[in-house]
Amino acid sequence: MTQPTMDELRAQLPWRGKYGAQPGTGPDGKTCHDCAFLRYTGSGNRYPKCGKTKYTHGDATTIKTRSPACRLFAAADAPPETPQ
Repeated sequence: MTQPTMDELRAQLPWRGKYGAQPGTGPDGKTCHDCAFLRYTGSGNRYPKCGKTKYTHGDATTIKTRSPACRLFAAADAPPETPQ
């Protein structure tokens, strides 16, 4: 039996490295947009990232803010911080 390649592993877990945990495992009706860990990076702060992961400034860690919340969800009392 051969070991799976990294590409094969990434295909099995497409959320890993982007989201803190698997989307859809958090509270019903909540999305990443509602989470306190949502961060924006890049020119004009337009690339959403999950603050619970080690994100880069490239497309590989950009998340969809309409994704269902994960189990690490924390309600945001205020709008998410944007870097200065």
